[in-house]
Amino acid sequence: MQAENVMQFVWPEINYTVSIVALVLALAVFIFGSFSGARANKVRIVFAVCLSTGIGWCAMPLAVKAASALHIADTKSGIVILVTTMMFFVAAIATSIYEVITVTFSDIGMSPKK
Repeated sequence: MQAENVMQFVWPEINYTVSIVALVLALAVFIFGSFSGARANKVRIVFAVCLSTGIGWCAMPLAVKAASALHIADTKSGIVILVTTMMFFVAAIATSIYEVITVTFSDIGMSPKK
């Protein structure tokens, strides 16, 4: 599969019940998070998510070229693995950015005083 055809793949079939459970779980995490400090850290969370999404968006073409060179992108399951790996990559970056903002900056005295 050519690098230009990354979006022409079929995601594995997942039961609608599993999808609904995943969506409800995601909403529950957002709701519980809003009561446990997400409102106070809203700007930090939005910044971490936006920055990690931008980094992932910019890194995706290189990942696609690397997957094509390694013949991972030749199959539909390889594309699913590539996209899943990029999801993990972006989630790890968002978590790390949030950690740097909330913990490291306060440890070195760069956090704004409340």
